[in-house]
Amino acid sequence: MSVQEKAGRGLRIVIKLGTSTLTCGSRHLNRAQMLEIVRAAAQLRAQGHQVAVVSSGAMAAGRERLNDPALPPTLSSKQLLASVGQGRLIEMWESLFDIYDIKIGQILLTRADLESRERFLNARDALEALLEHGIVPVINENDAVSTQEIRVGDNDNLAALTGLLCAADLIVLLTDQKGLYSADPRTNPDAKLIERVEDIDDRIIALAGGAGSAQGTGGMSTKVQAAKTACAAGIELIIASGRDPTVLVDLVNGKGECTRFVPQSRAQHARKLWLQSATRVSGTLTVDAGAAQAITAQGSSLLPSGISAAAGDFPRGAVVAIADAQGRVLARGIARYSSSELNQIKGRRSEEIEAVLGYSHGAAAVHRDDLVRL
Repeated sequence: MSVQEKAGRGLRIVIKLGTSTLTCGSRHLNRAQMLEIVRAAAQLRAQGHQVAVVSSGAMAAGRERLNDPALPPTLSSKQLLASVGQGRLIEMWESLFDIYDIKIGQILLTRADLESRERFLNARDALEALLEHGIVPVINENDAVSTQEIRVGDNDNLAALTGLLCAADLIVLLTDQKGLYSADPRTNPDAKLIERVEDIDDRIIALAGGAGSAQGTGGMSTKVQAAKTACAAGIELIIASGRDPTVLVDLVNGKGECTRFVPQSRAQHARKLWLQSATRVSGTLTVDAGAAQAITAQGSSLLPSGISAAAGDFPRGAVVAIADAQGRVLARGIARYSSSELNQIKGRRSEEIEAVLGYSHGAAAVHRDDLVRL
């Protein structure tokens, strides 16, 4: 069922707002622009939809609050601006949504909140509670305490993960471009807008290119990554220009200039989506040809006998990549043994595990229930 077919019963929509959209290309947040976004969100809610907002702009708000300070281009400077600006940003959103008598609730996340299955589920429950009570969640990366999390495209992927968390029907990424083009429209006048993508293949990934505007931390590449995550979950994702926020209502109704990424007909299991999209690997298990075939073609568990090498230093329960002899990553899974244990039992039959280690956590090194093919 398409988003437009679902619209009659009310959609759950995640709207991601990039810094360039919130500032209109300036160095400071544009309140008139933000009000237009709120007005569109209020219209969507009046039509029976639920709305969550993933908002960039904390550093821009901090820069304005501190009167454009001259700071070195360091991580600590970004954290300083985010720390000062985060409260200012949420205050602006609250005052604007108040105009329409809409309550908001702030959720600050770090990657660690999503990598831990328990914390992932806690974040999901918090989002669900806000939406069910008619409150608009305003989500952002907790940049004031993040380190590697402040990077290109951070909030694009956060929007996709938010879609997973709240089982969204639609994710809209508003940016400074109308969507994905056949070439870079900033340098090629013959570039054509790609209106619909049904398969995110190597050609689409190559077209996405690199980073975007100087003000934000996003680029088309990370938007396509976000689309891949969303589509695997059965969620439609739209990339559209945020120049005129009133387009939001049209986009939900199947109109407007944009690129629509159409989801797969069947979504992956939620746990495997979390494993594929919200976690980071701690090591790599290299497998032989037989194990590679069993995993990719049959969806089998990975047994110690198929492992030829275990790289990295990780504990039992860590997320690991599974690669073939040529280094191609085939899958990702949760290891039932630590790296030191796997290096002792690699290449051995499962019935030998207890004799080698003195105990056993089961026959599989990575069970198929904890494994997702890539």
